[in-house]
Order: sequence, then structure tokens, then C-alpha cells
Amino acid sequence: MASVGMRVDLSELVEAAAAADASRLASLTRELVHSKADIDVLIGRVGMIAAHGDPEGHVILTLTAASVLSRWLHAYDHLVGESVENRLRPLPLLVQALCTASAAVRVGRGKQPTYPRPYYPGELPEGKSVGALMREAIYQNQAELAERLLFGLYATGADYRTLQSRTYEGLAMTFHQAGHPLMFAVRGYQLLDPVEWGDRAPNIIHWLAPHLPVRSEEPAWIGAVRDFIAQHSGDFEVIRRRISPPKNERALPLRTLLLSDAGPAQICQAVHEALIQGEASPRAVGSVIALAAADILNQIGDEDRAAFVEAAHGLLYAAAVRLVFAQVQDIEVVPLLFTSAVFVNELRKRLGLASGQLHQSTHHLHVGGGLLAPALLETLQGELEARDLEGAYLAARRYLNLGYEPKPLFATIGLVAAQADAAADQGHTLQIVQAAGEEFMGWPRDLTETDLSVFLRAALRAAALAPRNTLASAL
Repeated sequence: MASVGMRVDLSELVEAAAAADASRLASLTRELVHSKADIDVLIGRVGMIAAHGDPEGHVILTLTAASVLSRWLHAYDHLVGESVENRLRPLPLLVQALCTASAAVRVGRGKQPTYPRPYYPGELPEGKSVGALMREAIYQNQAELAERLLFGLYATGADYRTLQSRTYEGLAMTFHQAGHPLMFAVRGYQLLDPVEWGDRAPNIIHWLAPHLPVRSEEPAWIGAVRDFIAQHSGDFEVIRRRISPPKNERALPLRTLLLSDAGPAQICQAVHEALIQGEASPRAVGSVIALAAADILNQIGDEDRAAFVEAAHGLLYAAAVRLVFAQVQDIEVVPLLFTSAVFVNELRKRLGLASGQLHQSTHHLHVGGGLLAPALLETLQGELEARDLEGAYLAARRYLNLGYEPKPLFATIGLVAAQADAAADQGHTLQIVQAAGEEFMGWPRDLTETDLSVFLRAALRAAALAPRNTLASAL
């Protein structure tokens, strides 16, 4: 459907977004959806403009989350049948996200970006690779060089996965600003998916490049990660050559270790053992790290929203890293798993949480909501809007236990998250629901015995307990 959306004139929608005019946004979107445009594409299109007015970065993260959650609502059509009314269900996500992005849209629509001259791969010094030069640009705070390298790949027609790989490779052994550079890269590229990369990619490259270089002091533990990788980097080649099925169950012990007081070297050794000796896939290792991050998030009490959002950065970063391995296969990005694992472990210590606490699910018989998926989702939405977490959890578990697809479930949670004041919380509520849903749905299929309720609870708590505004409720 992206090609349909790309041909739509969005000038009035952009004007309404710049003015943060929620009622006008809703009216225009209804007209566009009647003309067969998709809401996730509309958010992405406006995001290409907002990118030029978003130097801080969270606007693009928020727009990406809203676009992804909107796309998940397409699965709702399989439950109730396709109709214009159902295609309009994501409308609150668009209105909340575009109103939040209003300042960025105002600035971005008035800018004529100037892109630097590409640094073509053929111009590289002898013995240098794009990846090596990208690492230098990031380590030495040379944002323009990083941008020129990415534009050089783009100008030569390199596959979009090459752009992703070289960006992620450059960030694999750096860590600053709570991991946001990697999150910006993964989510910025993700926003290109609904609008098709093509000639839209320069918008994100130009927005992303200033966020990549190391400009602030890195935590001491990143040195231990670099030292470990330097000693074992040759071991990763075995991952590329491996032809036997992965033994993903061997990644599971990482979860308990990440919730302990283990040091960075011990964490790195455990990740290495899971990948190399244990033969677990990088994606499975990433999933287990995200699971531990969700455990940590769920140790935070409901009353402390600031601590909840701070703890959520472990899940947001780990989810972004896991998604890297769903996008690219290059072994040069494997160090991200070590960085992610140590960050999650260190975050637990910094938050002063007790070690070794796994979330244990409790099962109850829920007698409301009926058996049909739409009725259960309606019950779930009502419980969340009433901030009844336990009722929402029971409705969600019943839905899943009946074997229904999880995508409409997390999309429904996203609809309630669309009531959160995204401007006040920098879109973190939407981002947490997106990350938790992606990790739940991206869990390795051969690890069916693992209780994934921590992801569900993280999403429910994010949506139910967030401060709200009236943008969505007024539609």
C-alpha cells in the first residue's frame, strides 16, 4: 500500500501537523484513508519532513513507534473484516504523534536541506574499508565524514541493508547518551520502510549523522567490552560459517546472569559462550537480553514514572539491538550483543534493584470479555483506559491463551498508549509498547517454554499508567 500513499498530496496534512490542529488532522486523515491511503504511510511521509526539524531526535522515535503500531492494526482486519472504519482505527496514533511533532514539522517544511558531497567507496585510502572509516568518524566526532560515507553508499546504489550494516558496525563498540545513537539509527531506518527507501533515504541519513559521533563521556564499562572484543574478534567468523541449526536454548542462562551482580568481563564471557560454544543464534541472544531488560523494567514500582522510563531504556536499547540482527547478518555488528548485555546488567545496578529477581507470571481465570477476539480486545482497551492493570492483564492473557494473533493485541495497547501525552514524555510510552510488542512477537519459535509475560506487562504498564492528554479522547 506504500505506493498508493506516496502519490497522495499531503500539503494540507503537513500544514495541520505544523499547527498541531488535532481536529483538522483527524478530518484530513479520514479523507485520505477514504482515498486508500494508509495511516502508517501518512505518518512516515510527514516524518520525512519532520526529520529536518528534529535535532534532538525523539520526534523521529515517536513517529516511528506510531507508524509501526498503526501498521500492526492492519491485522485487526483479519478478525473483523476490512472496512474504512477499521482502517481508521489508528487515527489516535497519527493525531498524537503529529501534534507532538508540530515544532519539527514547522521547521522542517521551511528547510531546503543541503547534503554534503558523497564519499564514494572508490575514494577510500588503500587498505581502508567503509566500516573502518565509519568507526573513525564516530570515535573522532566527525559527523560530516559519517554522513558523507553514508551518502557515498547511497549514491552508488548500495542495498539499503549495506547502509544499515555500516551504520550499526560503527556504533557496535560505542555507548553514550544512554544508547540513543543506536536507537536513532534503527528506528530512523525503520521509518523509511512504510514510505519505501528510494529517494526518501537522504532525509533520514541527514537527520541521523549528527547523532552518531561520540560527543559525551562514555561509561567505564565500555572499555571492558572493547578489550574483550579485541581479544576474541576472530572467533566470530565461526558464526558466518555455521550451517547446523542454532541451539537457542543455550542462550537462556544469560537471563539470570544479567540480573546478577556479575561484572562486565563475566557478562561478555557468557555472551561469547552462548554464541560460540553454545551455538545460539545472535538473534536469540538479543532476545534473551531484551527479556532480562523487561525483567528489570517490571521491578520498578507503578508510582515512579520517571524511574520506569529510565529503566525502560534497557528494553528500548536491547530491542533495537535485537532488531539489528533481524535486518542484517554481518558479523561486524556482533559486538552490539556484548554492549547490550553489559548495559542492561549495569542499568540494574545503577537503579539499585535487587539481583536475581525473575518475573513470575500468575495465572487466573478471567470470566469476562467473551471468547471472540474483538470482544476480548474491546475488554482489554476498556480496562487499560480505566487504568485497571490486573483486569487488562487477564483479558490479554485470555486472548493469547485462545490462540489469537498477538499483533492486534499489542496494537490495541498502542491505541491506549496514543492517549499518553507524547510531548510530555518524549514519546517513551509509544516506544515502550512498540519495543515490548516487537520482542514478544520476535521471540525465537524454538523457545516455546519461556514465559513472555514480562513483555506484555511492560507494554500494559506503559500504556495504562502514562500521563494523558485529551487529543485522542476528543476524536
